[in-house]
Amino acid sequence: MRSLKGYKKKRRDGNENNSKTEVSPNFWDNFTKKARELNVDLIGYTPVDKNFIFKDLKVYGKNAVILGMEMKWDKIKTAPGAICEIEVFRVYKVLGDITIELANYLKTQGYKSEAHHPFGGKLLYGPHVVAANLGIKGKNGLIITPEFGPRQRWGIITTDAEIPQKKIKDFKEMVEYCRECEVCVKACKGGAVYENPIQRGSGIITHIERSKCIQSILTNNYCSYCLRICPQGHPKK
Repeated sequence: MRSLKGYKKKRRDGNENNSKTEVSPNFWDNFTKKARELNVDLIGYTPVDKNFIFKDLKVYGKNAVILGMEMKWDKIKTAPGAICEIEVFRVYKVLGDITIELANYLKTQGYKSEAHHPFGGKLLYGPHVVAANLGIKGKNGLIITPEFGPRQRWGIITTDAEIPQKKIKDFKEMVEYCRECEVCVKACKGGAVYENPIQRGSGIITHIERSKCIQSILTNNYCSYCLRICPQGHPKK
C-alpha cells in the first residue's frame, strides 16, 4: 500500500510550476529517439477523450502520448503457463518504469504531465490507442496492431505539450480479417468472447464477458491464450 501511495504521489509531483504548451519543431523527434533507446516499440498521439476518463478522477494534461511494448512471441506462444505469465508481467514492469521516466522527462521540459502505468491508470487505454491510429479493437477486446497483433502492452502519458498530427493508416484489411476470423470466439478457454459485441448502458462496447474471462485467468494460470491464438499476432514470415 505504501508503494502504491508513493507511485500516486510521484505521478502528481513536478507539475507545480509547469505551464508550457508549445513545442519546438524537433521536440517530438527527440522524444521519439529517447523512447526508442528505452525500447519502446510503438508511439502515438491523440487528445485525451474525457468520455474515457474514470469517474471523479483528475487527469493532468489535455493530450495523450501512447507507448506500446511488444510481448515476445517465443514466450507468448507457450500460453497458458508460467513462461507466458512472466513475460506479460515483465512488460508491465519494464514499460511502467519507462512511462514514468518519460513523463518525468516531459515535466523537466516544463510541461504538465502524468504517467499512467500499463497495470492501470486514470483512463481507458484502448480507445486512446485506436484514436491515435496505432491499431484496431479486435473481437477479443484487445488492441490489434500491424506490428504485433494483440502482443503488446500500453502505457500512456497525459501532457499539456502540443502533440503532432496523427499519422493516417489504413486498417481495412485488418478489420475485415478480424471480422471473418473468429478464432478467439471459438477457442477462448473461458468461452468469454462474444460472437457479436454488445453495447452497455454507458455506451461502452463490450467484446468479452468479464466474469468468464477472469475465471479463466484464475483457473488457467493467467491464461493469455487469446494472445497466443490470434493469427494477426503470429510473426510475419
